[in-house]
Amino acid sequence: MTGPITSKIRDFLIGCGPATPERVAEAVPELTEVGGAERALLLMRLDPTLERTGNEMWAARGTAITDDSRVRKAVDKFFEGRDGVPLASAVQAVANETSLPQHKVHELLTEQFVVAGTNIFNRRR
Repeated sequence: MTGPITSKIRDFLIGCGPATPERVAEAVPELTEVGGAERALLLMRLDPTLERTGNEMWAARGTAITDDSRVRKAVDKFFEGRDGVPLASAVQAVANETSLPQHKVHELLTEQFVVAGTNIFNRRR
């Protein structure tokens, strides 16, 4: 990795996936000379191409897989060939696919899709 420290951080996160500031500081030796993990955290906060993914992890923007994107992907697969299904069936299938709690899946599905009564439809809000 050559170039400015910010480019090295970005390249590391793109190549290795989400990491903590401590892990980034270990991977970019120049950071140990100028503040280590604290400097890595500052530079990552200032870089608009990076985003916090939770659990104090950082990743290149758009590469992090969030709960929202996991649910969206699983429900699109579940809806294949269907216009609508019972909401409880969709929640259970998506929860099994994503290993997320059913209450979280229910919340994400009702935010993203049209729900009428006890059914959810393959139409985004």
